Amino acid sequence: MNYETLGLRITLANKLADVSGEIIKQYFRQSNIESETKITEVSSIVTIADRLAENAMVDLIKKECPEDGIIREEGEDIKSKNGYAWVLDPIDGTSSFVKGLPIFGTLIGLVDLNNNLPLLGCVNQPILQERWLGIIGKQSIFNQQTINNTYKNNRDYPLTEACLTSTTPLMFITPRQKAIASSLQKVCRRTAFGGDCYNYVSLAMGWTAMPMIVLESDLKYYDFCALIPVIEGVGGIITDWAGNTLNSHSTEVLAASNPNLHQQALNVILSQF
Repeated sequence: MNYETLGLRITLANKLADVSGEIIKQYFRQSNIESETKITEVSSIVTIADRLAENAMVDLIKKECPEDGIIREEGEDIKSKNGYAWVLDPIDGTSSFVKGLPIFGTLIGLVDLNNNLPLLGCVNQPILQERWLGIIGKQSIFNQQTINNTYKNNRDYPLTEACLTSTTPLMFITPRQKAIASSLQKVCRRTAFGGDCYNYVSLAMGWTAMPMIVLESDLKYYDFCALIPVIEGVGGIITDWAGNTLNSHSTEVLAASNPNLHQQALNVILSQF
């Protein structure tokens, strides 16, 4: 994809964030909104805000880039006609959304399907008016300012001093996953649960008092695709639990503030195989 074509998609990503954000704001902290729990997934809630926000984004993509495919959380996927696809999660962190907590985000990714290459990722928090944008080969942006990851070059920071975070302990399902999570929890001095996509953007921003390790499993592509360019655009690392490049079939994610911490965490994980 040439720069001009990518530029058009960047503009569209911001439009998608705007249109979905307006819908989400209408339902935030409203009582008795329509919702249900997906019985096939662990602790997964969907609301009318999820569905309407996703539909609005899909309609806009169909209008402006009709040959692009769409991989979506709530509705049926749309096959790509040109090798590019949008990967949408209207509300990542619906459990926070339904509790009235503004630590959720809309995830908007664009991927080159032929090369398994995320080209851009946008994370939008409409309540706090926070927006992250990651573009392949570029430094990531937060609210139109480039991000400086203060932990990027700290090569000597030990894993024992990092903060290990996961959205929920319930996401570690198999005995292997539980053993790996337990091993890292014993190594890292601090462990925290909750956060969803905010774990990853906090890692990217260096907002935390110490570097972060994010360990998660039982994920879908729309849960992390948009986060890849944001993390990589600040010098962070995000892979699967074997250290491989993430793809649409990945379910286990490991992210770290810098390559050294990532390798230390990966060594602990690989020792459990």
